[in-house]
Parts: sequence; structure tokens; C-alpha cells
Amino acid sequence: MITRFLFPKRTSDFNVSFALLLLRIVVGALFMTHGWAKLTNFEATAAGFEQMGTGGAIGAGLAVFAEFFCGIGIITGFLFRLALIPPIVTMSVAFFFVHGGSPAEGELACVYLAVFVAMMFTGAGRFSVDRYIADRLK
Repeated sequence: MITRFLFPKRTSDFNVSFALLLLRIVVGALFMTHGWAKLTNFEATAAGFEQMGTGGAIGAGLAVFAEFFCGIGIITGFLFRLALIPPIVTMSVAFFFVHGGSPAEGELACVYLAVFVAMMFTGAGRFSVDRYIADRLK
């Protein structure tokens, strides 16, 4: 029993989908907190974006959309891969341009970027709105 746990020959679809569900909920909810903070302090956020040279109110609005509204899509697994595109772009800009590609300064952006790119490859999994829609379309 312990050998099978430590050295599995195959991972079950249920386990992978459950792990993806947990990952979507945790990462999506944490990511949404950044968007909520930007949304509730939008004027200050826009001013900060203007100072950084990342688009002022337009850049701030795009960041809010990526972090808060796409976070909802990530959690629910609705239009999952499409919902990942704005966060990937936002975290790329944050990591490579705002933090200069420095893992020391842009660690959180780098972690989010890596997780989102990995999620793009895996998809949302069985426990998602996308899977429900796919099953209904059959």
C-alpha cells in the first residue's frame, strides 16, 4: 500500500482533477485579492500605474480585469484557458517590465506566471464549468 502511494504507476483522473480544483480555488482566490485591492482603490492604483509608465487608468483597469474578473473564471473553471490569458500577460508585464525580470523583486509575479502557464497546459480538470458544458454539448 505505501509503495503504491510513494511510487504510483499511474495517477487517477479523479486525483488530478481534484488537485486542479484545489489549485484553481486557492490560486484564483489569492489572485482575486490583488484585483479587489486595486478595484477598491482604483484612483490610487491608476496613479501608481501612471508613475510606473504602465498605462495609468487603462493599465490599472486591465490589471483589475485580469486579477479580479479572470480570477472568477479560474476558480470556476469557466472559459478557463481564455480566462488565463489576461493573467499571464499581466504577470509577464509585472515580472519582466515592472520588476526587471528579477526573481528577488518579482517573486510573486513569477510564481503566479509559472502556475498560470502550467494551468494553461493542464486545463481546468473534471470539476469545472467547462467540463460540465462539454458534457452537455455531447
